[in-house]
Order: sequence, then C-alpha cells, then structure tokens
Amino acid sequence: MSGSSPGGRVLEGQIQCGTGETIRAVIWLCDLRGFTTLSETLPRDTLIGVLNCYFGPMCDAVASGGGEVLKFIGDALLAIFPIGADPAATCGAALAAAARAQAALIEENERRQLAGLPRIDYGLALHVGDVMYGNIGSDTRLDFTVIGPAVNLTARIESMCRELGRRLLLSSEFVRLSGVSAQPLGIFALKGVGAAQEIFVPIEAGAPG
Repeated sequence: MSGSSPGGRVLEGQIQCGTGETIRAVIWLCDLRGFTTLSETLPRDTLIGVLNCYFGPMCDAVASGGGEVLKFIGDALLAIFPIGADPAATCGAALAAAARAQAALIEENERRQLAGLPRIDYGLALHVGDVMYGNIGSDTRLDFTVIGPAVNLTARIESMCRELGRRLLLSSEFVRLSGVSAQPLGIFALKGVGAAQEIFVPIEAGAPG
C-alpha cells in the first residue's frame, strides 16, 4: 500500500485517532443480494466461500482501477477512487472496474452453476462527492473509514438496485463528471436524503447494468 494513499498514511501514523481530511472521490458501494436467505440455508463454510468468491473479484477490480478498498460491512464493500486533476478519468477507471468485476462474476457464476452452487448476485452504486477520511474509535480499536452525506447517498442509491432490476446504478453527479453515456431511470425519493435524486444506468457497449 502506497504511503501517499490514505490507508498508507494511517499505517505510517500520519492520520491519528480522531483526525482526518476531506477529499473528493468516486464512492463505490456494493452489496451481496439475498445474503439473509443464504445465511439461513447454507452451511457456515459454504457461506464463507460465497463471500470470498464475491469479495475477491470486487477487491481485485477496485485495486486494478486505482481504487482503495476501505472496509467490509457484513456482505457490503466500501471503496473509493480519489479524484485528482482529471475527474472524468477517475470516473472512467471506476466504471471500467465495475465492468471487470461483472465479467469475473459472470464467469464465477457459470462455474457455480456447473457445480450446483448458489449463484452470486449483487448491487453496486457509483457516486462522486466529498468524503471525510477518519481514523475513528478508541485507544484499543480503530476503524479507518470515510463518512459524510455522499457515502449515505451512495448506500441509498445502491439499495435501489434490486427495485430497478440493475446490477449497477450511477448518481447524477457521477454521470455529469464522467461524461459517460447513461440512461435516466427516473427521479426517486431516497430514505434519509433530503432532495429526490435522479438515477442512471450506463448504456455504453459492454458497460455493466
């Protein structure tokens, strides 16, 4: 992990407990669908195998696109792609990472079908916003994470994946900054979000949706 990355700076002690910084980033949040049912019906080791087969391609895709996986939250994964001088390029890298993750999981599900294993399905949202890096916790247990309204909005958009029948949803801010061709799916009131949000799906050839 690079010392210039937020995670690297935490490991080097530059970001201490109770401190942080605000940056602009693409926020990636994905969630495994049907996890409650799986957890109630699968043996423990089989369930852990499902999680590993899901998190592996997601983490690999994020890393290959220059993003940073921050944490696992049950069956969800939170990652960011810090935005530098070229926001469109960062958005493009995140979108390409989403496509790589989808391709890997399509291949994995083909293997699972042949083996008689439960398929892996997921929802993923991409949004752009300001996030506060924080090293939060106590003297004995710290959690490095990002917080802020943009993270909450990303989670709410991801929660619409099942309702809209999509694997990947994009926020209006992501679409605006990325310049990607995207189809609007409507304007939705999201729980805990003050203003209704327009949600999009990418329509470029080969884009996940």
